Amino acid sequence: MGKQTRYYLGRVLKRGEMTAGRVIEAMRDPVTIEYRGTKYSFIDFEAFGAPGHETGFFAKIAKYKQQGAVGVVHEAKHASAEAEVPNLIDAASAFVYLPGFSGIAYRHIWNSFPSDQFERVFKELVETRHAKFFVGCDIEPVVDLRTFVARLSKLDRFTELRATVVPPNPLFGPCWKSLSEYLRQRRLKEATIQEVSDAGIETRLKEIAAAVLAEREANEMVALMEPLLNGVGDAALLMAADGYGRARVQGIENGRAVVIRTSENQKSFMLDVDPSPQILFEMTFDAFLKNSNERGLEHP
Repeated sequence: MGKQTRYYLGRVLKRGEMTAGRVIEAMRDPVTIEYRGTKYSFIDFEAFGAPGHETGFFAKIAKYKQQGAVGVVHEAKHASAEAEVPNLIDAASAFVYLPGFSGIAYRHIWNSFPSDQFERVFKELVETRHAKFFVGCDIEPVVDLRTFVARLSKLDRFTELRATVVPPNPLFGPCWKSLSEYLRQRRLKEATIQEVSDAGIETRLKEIAAAVLAEREANEMVALMEPLLNGVGDAALLMAADGYGRARVQGIENGRAVVIRTSENQKSFMLDVDPSPQILFEMTFDAFLKNSNERGLEHP
């Protein structure tokens, strides 16, 4: 087994006239963007599945300089030297996009191309490919729900819930179905929900956390959480945790104020630094299928 690295799971959220087809088009026929002398572009595009019925797409984001230098041996002088190399790759982050899940798994490269930088560059490459004309594209984290709720369960009381959510496509979660339908009926591209109470918000998050940690079945979880749709803050928090937005919870733990964010509890898996595209596709597909089954996510 070779050296391994971490791949994060996220949702590709599409706004305006953006579609999955346009995301794929940006990967297949990419533009190049430049920032402070460093260039970025999609490379090594590959599709999985029969033509017209593809289920996944592989590519890398290359981070490179127009002119770089590498160390070489100057044989005549038996000395080291530098040779100029055009378009020298500084880092290349592999990823797989699954339009059926609005899902993406992408490599985190410490120091040279971390996950938050990948998210910003991916957004810029996709939107620039379509001239930023009535299109928007963001990557939001899919949360490791067990880790997240384990952290929530330690709070003595919840003093603030804040979540920004967007209408999901193509999946929806039965636990926040009513909120999702509300967004669509109001034709909202996003909604921000904020609840604040110094005395402590009345919420079922503790009960939900206990059920998640006890590994209750998905249908049992739906039965537990459906009544909380009257509590829009809880529903928005769960919707954000499924990757359709971002959320933060503030509360009191042992007499001190703490803040817990969905972005700090992102799902991930370990795989080779330079895996075959097929293996990365299979790992990503399995991870999203398992996540959907655990959360009871469905197609409308």
